[in-house]
Order: sequence, then C-alpha cells, then structure tokens
Amino acid sequence: MVNYKCSVCGTSLEMDLETLGLTCRKCGNKIFYKKRPSTKKTVLSD
Repeated sequence: MVNYKCSVCGTSLEMDLETLGLTCRKCGNKIFYKKRPSTKKTVLSD
C-alpha cells in the first residue's frame, strides 16, 4: 500500500501499486502527491 495526497483538496488516499485510474473519492481529481516520510538527510562531501 502506498499513501497519496490529492493535489486539490488534500484528501489522503491509500492505494495498491497495481491500481490504475486513481481518482480522489472526495473531489474527483486525478493528480496526486506521494507522501514521503519527514526524515532529515545529510550529504557528506569529500
């Protein structure tokens, strides 16, 4: 299962990776953002 957020209304959706034709249940939008965990990343330089 993958968590997505609707780009229009902000509704959270949890879907399988195999699901095609993903639409928001609240507003019908088809554009989503994949939710990422809020972790701090450190880049080391030489």
